[in-house]
Amino acid sequence: VLDRVETAPLVAVGAVVEVMPVEESFRGSRYEAVVLETDGGRTKIRFTSFTEEEAEWVPTNSLRPPPPTPPGGEGRNPNSWAAKLRVGSLVEMYADGGWWDVLVGEMSTARLTREVSYLCRSPNSGDEHEVTASYLRPRWEWRPAYSQWATLHDGAVYSLLMTVQPPPVADVAYISVTVVAPRAMQKGETLRCALPNGSFFQLPISGNIAAGTPLSCKVPQKAPPPQPVRFLIVPPGMGYGAKVTALSPNGHVAHVGVPPAPPPPGSRMAVPVPQEQAARFEGPTAYERLQQQRRSAGQLISRKARNHEYGVSFRQIEQYILARFGVCATSRLMGALSAAVRAGRLVRTAQSKLFVPTGSMLSVQAALEMEKLSEEQRVSAVAEERRNRKLAKQAMLTGRARRRQELEQQRHRHNARVRAAGVLGEQRRNAFLLTQMQLLEPFMKGARRSLQAALGVAP
Repeated sequence: VLDRVETAPLVAVGAVVEVMPVEESFRGSRYEAVVLETDGGRTKIRFTSFTEEEAEWVPTNSLRPPPPTPPGGEGRNPNSWAAKLRVGSLVEMYADGGWWDVLVGEMSTARLTREVSYLCRSPNSGDEHEVTASYLRPRWEWRPAYSQWATLHDGAVYSLLMTVQPPPVADVAYISVTVVAPRAMQKGETLRCALPNGSFFQLPISGNIAAGTPLSCKVPQKAPPPQPVRFLIVPPGMGYGAKVTALSPNGHVAHVGVPPAPPPPGSRMAVPVPQEQAARFEGPTAYERLQQQRRSAGQLISRKARNHEYGVSFRQIEQYILARFGVCATSRLMGALSAAVRAGRLVRTAQSKLFVPTGSMLSVQAALEMEKLSEEQRVSAVAEERRNRKLAKQAMLTGRARRRQELEQQRHRHNARVRAAGVLGEQRRNAFLLTQMQLLEPFMKGARRSLQAALGVAP
């Protein structure tokens, strides 16, 4: 059957593939795309997760088919594969409409729900995200020579179990039936006969026959639909008695035994599946429905507008202190960071909660950069840095911190008005004393020296 079955190529027009964008900010990620056209070693595709609708040409060897559901994803617990994850495991995280290569940094379990959270770190940008297992999938490696998928977190290798439809057959099939005449019958009569499947048909009698005469005929029956054919590509080193671990697209694992006459590596080997178990290899799974819901809920992003956020998280600072000194007082660290934010030495981003140092903490590097500028450029750069730092600080403050800053600004403005009123009062006093100097001159020798200097009287 496999010799007469034609399988569609993995990269065909209309096929869904995964592509790694060429932009530096998307390094280490894979996004879903649709194949529009093929031309030798290059393929024209269109991404489905970006707002830009322009198609682009990419090398064909940079494409791969969408990975299957992780092993065990067809059950009630679609994240059962994550039980093998450890610190340092290589996985892929769903973010911004695509899958990103990350490392598992830490794992923590909620006290009440017992849900495991994973602190994932990107080896390319250094970003950190704390997510649950539903936002992760294994780091898949596609091996096209034998149509295999490998998971890098546990080193398992699976042969992809592919399904194709056999060639179409005729809608009507004829079966041979032999019956015995129960009695003597004459020409023109009909004999009602039953088939093994419970249906009946009328057999016309063409001549006079005696009882017990055998009658043969062909009865038309509707042909059953052809059953799908499942097969895999035989990997190398498989002899008689060996087991090939096959993985269906919906995450069902099957161990297929090699027949006594092993097929050569790279050939197609049929995998017989009982009719009652065929449903386990078909249909959407809980994992696929979960990914579809997340994909439909997510918004399209722009490839041009995406920028990485740089900074240091609280967990990174805590880990550094523990590694350096062996102990860390969390409350004192939180207080010190909050004080640094209030003083303007640090800025905390609102979205990712990262601490970014301001210019006051980068004075050494800033001084080296300033030496390369002219005097006019240096003055302009300092003014711009102060303005940007002030605007950034005001933008990041919320709630009590913003109210505290507003009260501090009001206090400074009040003190400035008091000082201005004092200076104006002294000026008016000095002007009045100068008009009455003839009367006050005998008394000026005992006045304060600052007043004598303001009135121009020699001590």
